[in-house]
Amino acid sequence: PVVEKEKDGLSRERSYDDDNDEVATGASWKSVPGENMECPHLSQSVRFGDDNVDGSGYAVKDLPFVCAACGTEKSPWLCLHCGSVHCGRYVAGHALQHYETNTQHCVCIDCESLAVFCYTCDEYVVNDTTNGQIEKIRRVTFRKDEHKENDESWSTSPPTTPPSSRTRDDGGDDHDNDPDALWKAEVVVRNLRPRTARKRLHSLDASSADNRPAKRRSSKSTKEKKVVGLRNLGNTCFMNVVLQSFNNISHFCEYLTQMPCLEGIAFDESTGPPTHRGRIVTPGRAKEMSMSDALLAEELRKVLLGLSLGGSNGQAISPECLFLAIWKVVPRFRGYQQQDAHEFLTYMLDRLHTELLQLLPRLGHEPLGLRGKQSIVTAVFGGTLLSVVHCMNCRTDSKTHEPFQDLSLDIPDRLQRSRTKEQEEVCSLTYSLTRFFKVEELADSELYFCDNCMGKQRSTKRFWIHRLPNVLCLHIKRFRWCNSYRSKVDTQVDFPMESLDMSAFTVRGVTGTRLGAQNSHLYDLAAVIVHHGSGAGTGHYTAFAVHDGQWFHFNDSSVRPATTDAVAKCKPYILFYVRREFSIPPPL
Repeated sequence: PVVEKEKDGLSRERSYDDDNDEVATGASWKSVPGENMECPHLSQSVRFGDDNVDGSGYAVKDLPFVCAACGTEKSPWLCLHCGSVHCGRYVAGHALQHYETNTQHCVCIDCESLAVFCYTCDEYVVNDTTNGQIEKIRRVTFRKDEHKENDESWSTSPPTTPPSSRTRDDGGDDHDNDPDALWKAEVVVRNLRPRTARKRLHSLDASSADNRPAKRRSSKSTKEKKVVGLRNLGNTCFMNVVLQSFNNISHFCEYLTQMPCLEGIAFDESTGPPTHRGRIVTPGRAKEMSMSDALLAEELRKVLLGLSLGGSNGQAISPECLFLAIWKVVPRFRGYQQQDAHEFLTYMLDRLHTELLQLLPRLGHEPLGLRGKQSIVTAVFGGTLLSVVHCMNCRTDSKTHEPFQDLSLDIPDRLQRSRTKEQEEVCSLTYSLTRFFKVEELADSELYFCDNCMGKQRSTKRFWIHRLPNVLCLHIKRFRWCNSYRSKVDTQVDFPMESLDMSAFTVRGVTGTRLGAQNSHLYDLAAVIVHHGSGAGTGHYTAFAVHDGQWFHFNDSSVRPATTDAVAKCKPYILFYVRREFSIPPPL
C-alpha cells in the first residue's frame, strides 16, 4: 500500500492524537524553507537550566507535570525558556497562549514523549543547541524512575512519539506477551556520533553456509548483547522498525557497516543510474541541496554501525542525521506525520541501490565481487519472477522476467469480514503465497495482445519464481480502499518461524541456487514489522527481530527480550525471511 500524500511532501494536514500533539493543521514551513530544516531559535529561546540549577546539573521538575493555568495533567509541555508547564493546544491550549504572550518562549518539550517543538517554526525540532542543552534537559530533568505509571489503554492514534518516559510499576514480565504495553517503556536516549571502530566482517562467501538462527543462548549471553533502541523523533516509528529489521539481517548489515566512509563524496543526481525497479526515486528538487550532506547510504551506515556497537546502560540511538537525509532526498517523507513502513522500505532500498551503484566504484570497494548493475540491495533482497501469459485462443505462452525485492500478498475477502474475537478467521501465509502464484484469468479490461493471433485475446497469467532472493520480504496487504475510505484488514495471518519452503513456487532449475542444494529453498524468519491501530496514516509500528538466537521486541527506544510465542501471535505487516543458503546472484 502507498500512503497518499501531497507530491511535495510538505502537506501540513495531519491526524494525530488530540491529547499530545502541538502541530496545527494548515501551517506552513516558516523558518524551515528549502534545505534549512533546523530550528534557528534555539540559541535565544532555550534558557531553562541556565539559572535554576546548581553546579551539579539541571533541576528536576516536581511530578506530576500539571498545567500552571488549569491544573490538568493531560498533554503537559515544558517551556524551555522559563520552565513553566502548560497543556497542549488540543486540551486547553495554554502552552500556545503562553507563547503568544511571550514570543521568546517559543520552544517547549513534551513532558511525556520528550519531543521538542518550536511555535515560531510551527514544527518539531530535530537539532540541538551548540552545547547540547536540550539533550541535557532530556537526560536530567526527566528522570525515568520518577515518572508515574499511566494506566490508559493504548490508542490507535498514539502521540507523536511513544511516551517513552512512562514505566510500569508492576515489574511486568507480561511485556513479552503484550507488545502494545511495551510502547510505554522508557529508556534514556543519546545522540548518535560517528564511530571509527569496526566489527570484523564475517565471511559472506556463504554458498554452503547455513543461516538458521542459532539456538537460544543463556541469560548471561543475552545480557552481554548490545541491543539498543532508536529514539522516536516524532512519528518516526515507521523508520525505526525498518532500521531495526535491517540491523538484524546479518549479511546486509555487515556489508554496510564495513563500507568506507562516504562523507564528502558528491552524488550526481543528473547522471545517477536508475534504480533496478526502473524509476528514479528522488525528485529534481534535491539538486538544490548539498548532496554531500544528503547521502542516505552514509547516514544509514552510521546508524547501523551504532546499533551493532550498542550503547551503555541500554541507551537508545537518535538517528536525526539519517532522518534529515531522508527529508532531503525523498521530500514526500518530510514532516512528522505517520508514514507507511512498506512505502518507506521501498524508497529506502531503491535510493540505497542508486547511491551505491554510483559511489562505491569510485572507492574500489566491493568485497562481494558484485558487478554490473548489482548492489548489496539486489544481492540480498533482489529476486526475479517469471511471468507466463497464456493465450486462451491459440494456446501459446508469452514469458517475461520481472525483478522484485518484495512480494505483496492479499488476505482473501472472505477472511476480511468483521467478526467477534471468538469467531475470528485465521489466514495462513502459505495460503496467501499459493494465491499469489496461482493461475488467474485476466479480466475483460485487461485483454492480452497476442502476437501470434495479432489481436487482443482472453488469457491467463501466473507467476513463478525464477531466482530466489537471499532475503525474502513478504508484505501483507492490510490496507484497502472502500468507498473512498482506507481501512485496515486486521485478520490474523499465521506464519512459520522456521523452514518456510518456497520450492513449490519456483521453476525447475531455479537460478541463484546450486542444483540439488538441500537448503536452497528454505527460509527462516529474521524480523517482523507489526502495525498497531486502525488506519494507514495513524497508529504505531513495532518490530520483532532475532539476534543471536534471541528474539527481541523493538518499540522505538524500548528493547525487550520476547518469547517465540509472542512473535507467533503478532499480526504481521512485513516479514523478512533469510535463506539458509546465502549465494551471490549472477550479474544483472
